[in-house]
Amino acid sequence: MSALTNPLNHANCIVSTYQKISQLPKLEITPEVMEMLHQFLGLLSNEHGSEFTDAVLAQQQIQAIKPRVQTLFSQASSIYERHWAYCISKSIDPVHTLEHEYPYFKHYQRATALEINAAHSLATEQINRVLMVGSGALPLTSLALHNAELAVDNLDIHQQDLLLGKEVCDALAPAHRMNFIHNDICKQDDLACYDVIWLAALVGDEKIKRHILHHLFDSMAAGSLLVVRTAYNLRTLLYPSVTESDLAGFQVKLKIQTFADNFHSILIAQKPYAES
Repeated sequence: MSALTNPLNHANCIVSTYQKISQLPKLEITPEVMEMLHQFLGLLSNEHGSEFTDAVLAQQQIQAIKPRVQTLFSQASSIYERHWAYCISKSIDPVHTLEHEYPYFKHYQRATALEINAAHSLATEQINRVLMVGSGALPLTSLALHNAELAVDNLDIHQQDLLLGKEVCDALAPAHRMNFIHNDICKQDDLACYDVIWLAALVGDEKIKRHILHHLFDSMAAGSLLVVRTAYNLRTLLYPSVTESDLAGFQVKLKIQTFADNFHSILIAQKPYAES
């Protein structure tokens, strides 16, 4: 077995790279830092099989750093999104900046198209109004939903990111009519008006996410859909995963566990209609 396919060696590489990143004096968008982050993400590729992944995740040193890795990735993702949000919102040609300079534009196009098409296929009634929970500073999913002619509300607990996200939407789609709500989703009660609710991958840790899912089930309308972005295999080190068991009460309609890099996994569930 080569070093690249040895679970212990792979786990050691993950830990070593994480330690280098965590010891940086400052997490910022520079070529050197981005190279380290890309190397780290490469070690957590979705392309590894389940047997290899289980062996890596079972290593004691991996379990010891998992919560800190998720925190680091959340911080890095926020910094990266804010960086590109500023670039796009201040650009003289924001559409060109997004489509030709932002590295993950095509990824978002493919990923959101997959989610939107799946939601339309699974919905029992026409989809009109949707909510994006954790829209963030770079609300590209919200823009994709808007471009699909859906009425979109954006909700985020971080006001600075929410306002920056509105600037991005104003720059890219000046005629949009999206709403921007600064709130904790667990304090947002008027959720029965939405046909579909999207839940971003980086919203909350595992405990908070389970609390959110319970609140959504209690507050959503019967028949409405929930699109949950989650992770499996090595990507569970990056952000909290949601499983079918976390969706108790909902009817799971679709589960996508992709082996393509830069793609999150997807769960789509429906709040059941009340039995007559």
